[in-house]
Amino acid sequence: MQNDKKFLKSLGSNINIIRKKKAISFQEMAYRCDIEKSNLVKLTKQGENITAKSLYKISKGLNVPLKVIFDFNY
Repeated sequence: MQNDKKFLKSLGSNINIIRKKKAISFQEMAYRCDIEKSNLVKLTKQGENITAKSLYKISKGLNVPLKVIFDFNY
């Protein structure tokens, strides 16, 4: 269970890193991904579980392949 939370926090952190490298604000990311800003906070900062559909939206909104989102160590 602890490893699950660590993985999800690392995933969220990586999404934030990608967003920052692209100089996209959190609000702009929410708009591009068609995901509520509050839900993005839960996903990227609090390590909440994320659906495949949300991951797809994030990859499209940030204009990166899904494999880039998963390119991190945890």
